[in-house]
Amino acid sequence: MGLQEVRLVDVISLRHEVLRPGQAVETCYFEGDDAETTRHYAWVEDGRVVSIATVMEVGRDFDGQTVPYQLRGMATDPAFSGRGIGSSFLQALHEAVNNSWWCNARAIAVRFYERNGLVTVGDAFDIPGIGPHYVMRTKKTAGS
Repeated sequence: MGLQEVRLVDVISLRHEVLRPGQAVETCYFEGDDAETTRHYAWVEDGRVVSIATVMEVGRDFDGQTVPYQLRGMATDPAFSGRGIGSSFLQALHEAVNNSWWCNARAIAVRFYERNGLVTVGDAFDIPGIGPHYVMRTKKTAGS
């Protein structure tokens, strides 16, 4: 139970169901998914993958500080939403990735990420066919 590193194939089904419903499954494969430095993670309960995310080594500069990792494709099985699983998973990922990452968050997920310690950076932007997003990053702390 809990955080596990998994294979790409283990995250595709939930990516498709939650992030790309009604679209071709091919849209669930991201550039960099197969890079040597990319890691795929799942939150597993009773042998079932209930939340997933991918962490890619894609650095981004924020006010002169490079944040080295991008979180992509985070999704939680709708049958398990509202139980705190997404937050538990995100906090475990936060520790696994050494507290330094950023993401492009869907507008509907911004409050979730804020409750879990991220801040928005800049204005909303649109990803065609997906919708409005915000760049978010882990909060800068005295040690970062």
